[in-house]
Amino acid sequence: MSKIYFDTTPIIYFLDDEKPFSDKIATFIYNHQNEDDFYLTSTITDAEYLVFPYRTGSEEKIRAYEAFLKDFYFQIIEPNRAITKIAAKLRAKYKGLKGMDAIHIATSTYYGCDIFLTNDAQLKQVIETNVLLVDDM
Repeated sequence: MSKIYFDTTPIIYFLDDEKPFSDKIATFIYNHQNEDDFYLTSTITDAEYLVFPYRTGSEEKIRAYEAFLKDFYFQIIEPNRAITKIAAKLRAKYKGLKGMDAIHIATSTYYGCDIFLTNDAQLKQVIETNVLLVDDM
């Protein structure tokens, strides 16, 4: 069983069909789509992904995002105090780590995820979770 945490960027790549990243993510999802693997992300992803669709009034993008999360059975995590404390410790340890990124990583760590999927190379410095870059797939 693998727990796979999605940062916001891979979701954007997939939904916006940004080549070649969207193809890599589609292959990754296809290869990890079984009853032993499951996906997680944070409500922070809402705050990051939905900005552009709300700004532009794109109901289509909002529906596509919601459908993606539902169709692939994402567990959506709301940060709790334990997660935000882990995030604070991560920010103290890794200079330059942004607050939203720290919450994403802290959520992945808290839930014992096997893979943290992102394309933010700066996050490779974090050793508390197994960071996988889309570029490296």
